[in-house]
Amino acid sequence: MFFLAFLSFACLLGNFYGYWTMHAFGCWVLPPSTGLLIAVGWLNRHRSKDLDNAGLWVVHGAIGGLVAAVAYDLYRLPFVLNGAPLFQVFPKFGELLLGSPEPRWLVHTLGWSYHFSNGAALGIMFLAMLTAFRRPNFLPAAIGWALFVETMLLLTPYASFFGLPLNGQFLFLTVSAHLIFGVVLGIYCQKRMKPLSARA
Repeated sequence: MFFLAFLSFACLLGNFYGYWTMHAFGCWVLPPSTGLLIAVGWLNRHRSKDLDNAGLWVVHGAIGGLVAAVAYDLYRLPFVLNGAPLFQVFPKFGELLLGSPEPRWLVHTLGWSYHFSNGAALGIMFLAMLTAFRRPNFLPAAIGWALFVETMLLLTPYASFFGLPLNGQFLFLTVSAHLIFGVVLGIYCQKRMKPLSARA
């Protein structure tokens, strides 16, 4: 489950390093891997509600990641309205996935969809990893996970590839936004998954 969810990020990372294009990966790899994740969630829907149920990782990980991604963007929105270029990467995601800068409505739709798919993927990866522990502590672990992911992202060509200024303001905004993501993901998972760990 962790690997299947990670493929959402592999789509972009491979493009950075010239292993593949987002267009090719998005056409041939992401759809079947996403389909497998959905199938796991569906096929396990009637299983006992315990921490090792991979279906719960998919469902609650995806929902928690999406909710956290919305909170992440709402936190950044005032800074974007004040001129920070934090949302400029989304249409570029769309262009890379589409393999074309037009039509713009499809570029933006694909770009934002990819952004939220990454949020869902982070949630699934988090639960697939953390539920290996008998009694996980979801909130601090989610914060640590979000900050770890941000640190790893900053070590890639992400900022230079998209022309983002790697200065103090950008670092503060991106790290604090990932902190918000981690807090929201942790609260959601604690509420949904903690009772299951208590029964373990």
